Amino acid sequence: MNGRLTVVLDEVGERSPTTVGRYAAALTHALATTAPSGFDVAAMSAKVSDGREQRIRELLPGVGELRQTAMPARELRQAWLHSLTTLPVRGLVHSTSLLAPMVREPEPGDQVTVTVHGLHPLSDRSERKQRWFDRALRRALRRADGIVVPSTAVAEDLQLLHDLGDRVRVVHPAPVVAQSLPADRGASSTLTLPDEFVLAMTAPGARRQAEALIETVASSSMPDVRVVVAGPVQWGESTLAAMAVEAGLPPGRLVMLGDLDATQLAVAHHRALAHLHVSELDALGLSLLDAAALGTATVHPANRSLQEIAGDASVPVEGGPHELAAALGRLLADDAERERLAMHAMDRARAFTWEAAAQQVWRLHAEL
Repeated sequence: MNGRLTVVLDEVGERSPTTVGRYAAALTHALATTAPSGFDVAAMSAKVSDGREQRIRELLPGVGELRQTAMPARELRQAWLHSLTTLPVRGLVHSTSLLAPMVREPEPGDQVTVTVHGLHPLSDRSERKQRWFDRALRRALRRADGIVVPSTAVAEDLQLLHDLGDRVRVVHPAPVVAQSLPADRGASSTLTLPDEFVLAMTAPGARRQAEALIETVASSSMPDVRVVVAGPVQWGESTLAAMAVEAGLPPGRLVMLGDLDATQLAVAHHRALAHLHVSELDALGLSLLDAAALGTATVHPANRSLQEIAGDASVPVEGGPHELAAALGRLLADDAERERLAMHAMDRARAFTWEAAAQQVWRLHAEL
């Protein structure tokens, strides 16, 4: 049996990595390494710059052909939403997001699966972008041959919107950067970190998440600990530094490192006392899994998807920034509980691998 699986990439290779981009790169690489005999994996993306194409190729060794559409991502989203394409994609197609080429009249052998990371976008959305997300989700629920979700919780939420029958598959994600931790556990890393700190992350296009982080750190319940922030520090005219000053945070309370590479991020996760995750909309849990794999417990808003992925190896919190800060304080004050959660988290993270996730995607295509 011979064939090809074309994987549609979304947000891969951007200068400031996104959660969706990290997910797409990790899964695509695993799909290439687990391809059944006689199958190869090709990748497709929107039109990108030469520099970004090079970054994509470096992230995806083992993937053969990389095709680009004639349109950049913004235009491609609208074109595919209306089933318009200048580059037909036939055969087996797996999209790593809602960006998917579903034609009006598929030919025999055509099969398109999409990935729904959650019922809400992971970044702030304008009215126009939110409208696209809602329409793309409805279209996928109606027309996709298969739908991949990160948790049973997301699958249940989708079933309330549309009867999916047996088209949906739960494919848990896995740690992304944990395997990049140096053999010396980061001792030789050039990354300068405080002796004791809590790690938090920001994301491109997610100013509201940054605002929630500042509100949490500024809470009267926040323990007296430095907070290392990995990720972008500016969103349009808004900067994390200005938010911190406006909230009255003392100088040095936040250590803003900007975007880190995989090795640096692994070192930061490994050395942190805890991981503070403030996003209420995240159903994917990549940073939670990375922290868990490196022996660091996460304090995060309670949502069903993150709790399913974490098992009992995290600290889910009902409430907002004040409650998150208080829960973090209790965790840092209890060394025995923090060590217990760290061990449990590492055990939990071992249950998830990208190879297993890829094999489930291959199985889904075989069963459809």
